Amino acid sequence: MTPSEKIKICLDMKNLKRKDLAEASGMSPSSVSDFLNGKTTKLDITKAQSIANTLGCTLNYLVGDDTMHMELGAALKSERVERGETTDVVSLNTKIPEALILKYESGDEEVSEFLLGKLCEHYDLSIVEFLQKYDLYDEYIPPQFNGDAEEYETFRRAEREDALKSSAGYPELKDIINKGMYVVNGYPARRTYRNHLQSTIEMIYHFLDRSVSFPPRDEADAKEAFEELVTIYKRYGTSKDIEVLNQMIEGFPSSMSYEEKFEAVMEPYHKAIIDNEHFE
Repeated sequence: MTPSEKIKICLDMKNLKRKDLAEASGMSPSSVSDFLNGKTTKLDITKAQSIANTLGCTLNYLVGDDTMHMELGAALKSERVERGETTDVVSLNTKIPEALILKYESGDEEVSEFLLGKLCEHYDLSIVEFLQKYDLYDEYIPPQFNGDAEEYETFRRAEREDALKSSAGYPELKDIINKGMYVVNGYPARRTYRNHLQSTIEMIYHFLDRSVSFPPRDEADAKEAFEELVTIYKRYGTSKDIEVLNQMIEGFPSSMSYEEKFEAVMEPYHKAIIDNEHFE
């Protein structure tokens, strides 16, 4: 779904009009209309967070990718049937479009974590309880939580919320959507995928002095990622590290893609830079 489609669902959930959203988020009514009608597609991080707060949804749902990447269709259908409900009834109570619920149940579309939460709320379950009920919860639970998945998930949510709150102190985050690159404490920090907004914020929060990098998507992006990796390598590596790196690069065949070069350099990069704790 597009951000505008997601916003429309949340407006229904909150029983809000476009003008209500504009007033609460500090945007002009025309800006909200242009965005929802597809005339404009970009939304800076400040406005996105304001809209998410107003709509009661997560920032990741609004401008990121909060899909569960799990096969949940059969479980969702089983739960609905067990409750003796039809998809139109579920839609009426959750405000999630019936067409989307049908796609979820048939496996034609991956399930949004935020919307799954709304479905589970309708069924009087938490997401964790739902996943455990259908033997779908496979997260590693650290020993200190004594196998309590609910307590562990509460801890993880608190961590994510802290990360988001801390991100407000970094105006560079506005460049995440518009430019795909920003700098933290003088270090380049890439964000090559727009749908990894949440992950990037968490990475910055936990590793303020490290380069944040995600696997390149295409050749142009891979070239930038590779060049950035080499720059950091040469900045922090020893003379021997740099000599080995240069020899490696010189040995790359002309037919080798930048993505392949990126992957080839990653292992020695970790050994020379990360494992030696140059950023600590």
